[in-house]
Amino acid sequence: MKKTKRRPLRFLVIARTAPGHHPHPMEVAVHPAGAASRFSISVGPHPVNAGGQVALSQVLDESRTGLNPLWQEEFDEADLHWVVPYLVRLQAGEDTTDEIVAAYTARHDKAPATIFQDRYGV
Repeated sequence: MKKTKRRPLRFLVIARTAPGHHPHPMEVAVHPAGAASRFSISVGPHPVNAGGQVALSQVLDESRTGLNPLWQEEFDEADLHWVVPYLVRLQAGEDTTDEIVAAYTARHDKAPATIFQDRYGV
């Protein structure tokens, strides 16, 4: 049976940081797909970065009503706490894509970049 390659997933880049208090730049993105949403993070300069993807449910706490404390440092450093309410609603099955784009645009005076990634990890 011939295997078919899945198309890459579309992610919205919701944070790109420069080195600063946190020693390495970060890129954080979300693939909005309701309960099947994915969260991507890359830490470090491009040639030697480390990162991966996880299910959005792993970024949220056990009750799925707030941020998982394990992600506190990354969200602090990337100034991402504004997106948590949208991620909670996204995980619950709402389509918050337009709201995430609008909130990002209001904060940064430009729309978030879009990247495409294959599905990795959990």
